[in-house]
Amino acid sequence: MSDSDDAGQVESGHQRVPSILVGVDGSESSIRALRHARRLADALNAPLEAVSVWLKAYSMYDFYQSDTGWTPAQNIEKMLDVAVEQAFGADIPARFTRTVLEGAPSSTLIRYSAGAEMLVLGGRGHGGFTGLILGSVSSACVAHAPCPVLIVHNDAQRRGGATGSRSR
Repeated sequence: MSDSDDAGQVESGHQRVPSILVGVDGSESSIRALRHARRLADALNAPLEAVSVWLKAYSMYDFYQSDTGWTPAQNIEKMLDVAVEQAFGADIPARFTRTVLEGAPSSTLIRYSAGAEMLVLGGRGHGGFTGLILGSVSSACVAHAPCPVLIVHNDAQRRGGATGSRSR
């Protein structure tokens, strides 16, 4: 699926059907988000799409080319495959697709979620500020995505362990 006006939708006959999108970075939170999104997709009879985003890092060594044909996208595809395996095992949903996009994660997910039924994200990814309840990508998507956004926290966040104790 390409980054187009039909992003976040799959074709069903001649009609475009909004998908449940899940941002996946391989973290515990994103795997939980995949599992939760599956339940939502099943309940809404909606397609489910796992989306991973990678950002090219530029350096003074960019003029060197790999003789093997390796690209960073291949690592992201492998990470996505592992995350899907951890989330579903062999029980892959029937209307499930995987998409790898290049770009800044926040803005790419926001743009790609146009037309989606919902965007589901983990509360914390692999960012460096592990004490935060909500990561920068999740926070930006909550504020700017054109569709509803659901944040799924990992066990430590659900217990309040990410920020210490808190009263309920």
